[in-house]
Amino acid sequence: MKVQLIYIGLFVLIIGFLAAINYTSSIRQLERQVIESNQNVLAQISKRMDSMLQEVNLTAINYLRMPGVQAFFEAPSSVSPSYLLSVSALQDQLGSVMGANFNMKSAMLYSRVKDEVMTASDVYSLKERQELEWVRSFLDNKSPKWTALGPEAGLSGGNASSDTAAPDRPGQCQILLVHYYPLNAGPVDSKGTAIIRINEKSISDLFADLQFGGNDNVYLIDGSGRILSHKNPGLIWQSMADRSYSRELLARQGRGYLTDKGTGSLIFYDTSYTGWKLVYIVSERQISTLTLTVRYILAGLACAMVLVAIAATLFINRRWFAPMERFVGKLEEMADRRRGGQGGGGSYQELELEIRQVFTGYDDAEKRLHESLPARKLQIMFELLTGARTRYQAAEPLLEQAGIRLFPAHYTVLAMEFDYTADWGKPGDMNLFLYGLCNVAEEIASSLEGMKGAAVQMNGYQAVMVLSFADSPEARNLQAARRFAEALMNYIEACFKRTICVGIGGHYTDFASIKTSYQEALRMISCKILTGQNTNITQDEVGNWDNRRVVEVFETADTLLEAVRRTEAERAEELLEELFAQAKRCRLSKEMMVQLCLQLFLRTLQTAEDAGVGELFRAEHKTLPGILEHCGSLKEMREAVSVVTAQLIAALQEKRSSRRKSAELVESVMAYAAKHYNQSDLSVNFLAERYGLTPNYVSKLFKDYTQCNFVDYLARVRAKEAARLLLSTPLKLDEIALQIGYTNFSSFLRNFKKHYGMTPTEYRQMHRADTEL
Repeated sequence: MKVQLIYIGLFVLIIGFLAAINYTSSIRQLERQVIESNQNVLAQISKRMDSMLQEVNLTAINYLRMPGVQAFFEAPSSVSPSYLLSVSALQDQLGSVMGANFNMKSAMLYSRVKDEVMTASDVYSLKERQELEWVRSFLDNKSPKWTALGPEAGLSGGNASSDTAAPDRPGQCQILLVHYYPLNAGPVDSKGTAIIRINEKSISDLFADLQFGGNDNVYLIDGSGRILSHKNPGLIWQSMADRSYSRELLARQGRGYLTDKGTGSLIFYDTSYTGWKLVYIVSERQISTLTLTVRYILAGLACAMVLVAIAATLFINRRWFAPMERFVGKLEEMADRRRGGQGGGGSYQELELEIRQVFTGYDDAEKRLHESLPARKLQIMFELLTGARTRYQAAEPLLEQAGIRLFPAHYTVLAMEFDYTADWGKPGDMNLFLYGLCNVAEEIASSLEGMKGAAVQMNGYQAVMVLSFADSPEARNLQAARRFAEALMNYIEACFKRTICVGIGGHYTDFASIKTSYQEALRMISCKILTGQNTNITQDEVGNWDNRRVVEVFETADTLLEAVRRTEAERAEELLEELFAQAKRCRLSKEMMVQLCLQLFLRTLQTAEDAGVGELFRAEHKTLPGILEHCGSLKEMREAVSVVTAQLIAALQEKRSSRRKSAELVESVMAYAAKHYNQSDLSVNFLAERYGLTPNYVSKLFKDYTQCNFVDYLARVRAKEAARLLLSTPLKLDEIALQIGYTNFSSFLRNFKKHYGMTPTEYRQMHRADTEL
């Protein structure tokens, strides 16, 4: 029994020790993850807040650049109809701007010349509205573009409208965007100022994404430590300067975190482009709640292991120790009867060793959350290929973290593209094949002695492989790169049933020259139009051609495509003749000419797709390669391409002719509406029946051509005719409505006001007053 208790106690100590070590390491790892994740989330929210405020700022700038704003700031007040209309239009525009941007709570313009404030709903004189005297304070001193004012500034709303009222609740502040007018002026030489009041709730609503956002521990503070935004309105405009960490927090810039030594809380901060700080406080108690799950899991696991240990001990005791004890006891009795001897305890030592071996196999159960390796790998590879990282020693830790294995020297870059991509299905299929290509390339590189490499997808159609070599001879390494490319091409063709082209860049010793080799590999892969499909392209092959003449071939091909887009048949035929003549002077092989023609056809097919006639030429895409392969001369090849080019030009001409007919139909509809607007039954259905078309087709055709629907167009025509009749005839409003085709008087009033911004009576009175003046 004593042995069992000893073993059980020993197991409990071991399990408790392992659980304590595991708990300590897990808590530390969890704290690091909490800090990193909260910093990232706070940074994202800060970016969203900056984006929101920048959008408001851009909206304000665009509004201040509108026609009529200058007249409000610089022209004196007037009671003339033209001036009143201009101010009314500015108010409507301001109301529209605020309606489109719910982050703007109110806006006002102050003119120094007139000493007036304009909002979306009214115009005030500061002499009559003493409660708005605070507006002048921005012209006395240079104010930051983004500023905040508290209740002590005297911003009382009184009976003012919501456009000019100060804080909605006592104790809150105003978050303001201030622009002087003109935009490049200062407070002294400005004509006035525009003040935008920001909806503070739009900012505080962003805080909900934080992990502890529901605990009122997220603040937006200014440079003095005053709270500008918070979930609890009662805390706004209170100062955080009296807190133990405030001095260090206000002195820091950028983003990061600090620890409150008094409470152990973590203070995360991120500096906005406005100069304010977004502060996120996580108390030690809040962090400890995250450890409860780990604590419960480890405690449960430890208890389970203790129970297993006890059960195992009891089972082994019942199965082995108890019979052994009885056996030993009998031996002792026999020995005592014979000679008084004693039994040994070797069996107990062996059993103890067996139990210890079972439980010493316990593995560490710590779980770590790793960053996404593919994303990190893509970032590191992009930095290598663009020259952002030029020292191997500095990049080596990052390479290890991303799972990239490279030698310290001797590099060659390969650019890889799949062939015949035009007949692929969805774009996602290409991404899957490129992913598989990268995996296969890395597996082949790792299987070759003296070679290491990493591959990554760079865009929607291309992958890049960085090869490094253990040996230094350039010729041997380039030969190894070519053998690698051939092995990769053979594997892809055999397993993927696809072919690829591989462009091989130059061999360089230093780490910084990976960028140069990558650029060379891209230039090699761009020459696959001349080398053909399923090839690897090196500098030796490309260097044998006359580069100047090859460039001329590409330029002529581009000019030919432009002639096809313009449906210039004769010009296209001339350029096609010139293209083949230039290709002949370049001494391009038949295989290169086939690839040139296929690439030319693929580009013309894209033109057909853009014009909506690509369906007619997809069958040609499957048959043209065979036709070109069977051509015995350049003349036959040119004739084959010429037939396709002529068919495409004819299809484009027919398509454009159809568009012209559609335009003529729409113009006919518009002319009919302008002449017969007084027909009360004039509608899309009436026009469809008149022209023998369906209503949906007429409606869609009209909107595609005019960018507005027929109902709005007819309402605009009738409104203009109503305006003419209002000024040139003494007809009553209901008579005018009937004369221009309205049977519903309310519809006439609604559409007229929608078009002119006033009722017909106001329009007639205002314009007659202008005539009398």
